[in-house]
Amino acid sequence: MIRLKVYLINILLPVVFLGFAALEGHAQSRNSGKKSSEFWRDKVWFGGGFNLGFGSNFYNNLNSNIFGIGVSPMAGYKFSSWLSAGPRFSIDFTTAKFSDAQNVYRYTSVDYALGAFARAKFFQNFFVHTEYSQLNETYTTGLVINNELEKYREWRDILLLGLGYSSGGELSYEVYICYDFLEDPNSFNVPVVYRFGITYRF
Repeated sequence: MIRLKVYLINILLPVVFLGFAALEGHAQSRNSGKKSSEFWRDKVWFGGGFNLGFGSNFYNNLNSNIFGIGVSPMAGYKFSSWLSAGPRFSIDFTTAKFSDAQNVYRYTSVDYALGAFARAKFFQNFFVHTEYSQLNETYTTGLVINNELEKYREWRDILLLGLGYSSGGELSYEVYICYDFLEDPNSFNVPVVYRFGITYRF
């Protein structure tokens, strides 16, 4: 009888212990999952922009048709109710066709940028936006090879500071304008950047 009791104790205690350990682990897993979902809901927001453009022109005896499309996803971590920061990525595809009386010249490019931003909200619907990113941009030399405009690529630094407006709510639209402090003064690019997009839980 004593041996039976010892046997049962030796078997049952580990089983009971493992059972409680499994229940505790399950509870912790549920709590961890709950905390994880709360983290994503309360601390992280998502956003981005989408651009689409096309046009045609006649200049210097050349007809031109240009089409461009791009996306720019971003995600922010909320350090507080008014301050957030995170990464931003953009990619843009452009294709163009230039023609004169005898020839057609084609041009395609894929430009992309990767950077980080910070935002500070004020007056509920307004925010200050600052951003540093590096843009890999395509340029043309002006030479034509097999009816294709010759291209080369360069990295360019961008440092933005500006103001924006958000419509508010869980899913909202936003518009902001920034100035690029690293734009080359000898460049044809305008140092003012306009952006439109949507955000989720900003």
